[in-house]
Amino acid sequence: MKSIYFSLLLGATVASANAYAASSTLSVMCKGSDVGAEIFVNDKFKGECPLDIKVPTGTLKLKVQKKNSGASDRIFEQEIQVNYNVVKTVDVLLVDKTAPEGKQSKSAPKKVAGTACTACPVMVPIPGTDFELGKYTVTFDEWDACVADGGCNGYTPPDEWGRLRQPVTSVSWNDVQSYLEWLSQKTGKTYRLPSEHELELATRAGTSTQYYWGDELGSKNANCNGCESRYGKRTHLPAVVGTFKPNPYGLYDMVGNVWQWTDGCREGDCAKLVLRGGSFEYGSESFNVNYREGIESTERINNLGFRVARTIPKAN
Repeated sequence: MKSIYFSLLLGATVASANAYAASSTLSVMCKGSDVGAEIFVNDKFKGECPLDIKVPTGTLKLKVQKKNSGASDRIFEQEIQVNYNVVKTVDVLLVDKTAPEGKQSKSAPKKVAGTACTACPVMVPIPGTDFELGKYTVTFDEWDACVADGGCNGYTPPDEWGRLRQPVTSVSWNDVQSYLEWLSQKTGKTYRLPSEHELELATRAGTSTQYYWGDELGSKNANCNGCESRYGKRTHLPAVVGTFKPNPYGLYDMVGNVWQWTDGCREGDCAKLVLRGGSFEYGSESFNVNYREGIESTERINNLGFRVARTIPKAN
């Protein structure tokens, strides 16, 4: 009996240790030509960038590399400190492997002083337009970074399903304006909410089918009531951003999961502002481009979030 008890205790201890060992997430983000680069953590290949990776706590060696035919490889290397039960986001910028240490090659994008922000949304330029859109809806960890930095009027939205990479909800249109103000000051760039037209254009992503993944709703393509995912109204649960496949423009959760604020007025009545995209509590009919909801700018709802937009300045 003692032997059985010891075996059970040992098994529980090992399971607990293993759970602790991979308790956090390393979110490696890439843009432009860096997308598709190979990711190595502690010299072990993990996949291609961008990627979310379950990792142990402690100091990790991150290496991201992209081979260029006929040219030197481009590389990013950094030691990352990961705390327990957190999401650690790293924005990767690959540089020429032959460039002197600490200097970027001429072909690498230059960083603008004062605009670095590891907790700010990753943006995706929309082809054929002059604007870019957040790759994901804004998350709790991004909102909490604003509050920690003295912004967002100190408002901490309640969470029913956890924080971190869950989409931030229970934020009014007015709350969102305070976040946009903080983000603009933090980065030196002007952020705003997308218009209805911009959100529709980005959602379609150049497709002509019923949904951006095809004409059939299918299963596990989005988070809605009836979308046949493990989320939706059956469990009244939003999904962590990026759970489902992106649309052809590389944007995640453009329909379902949480409603998204726009800067549009409901039928000319600016006392009510337009929401688009549907949510985990609504059926797929809310994905229709003509489906709109309107609420007052002060309302806070637990299935409503937002995505940021930015007009790309014209080159001089």
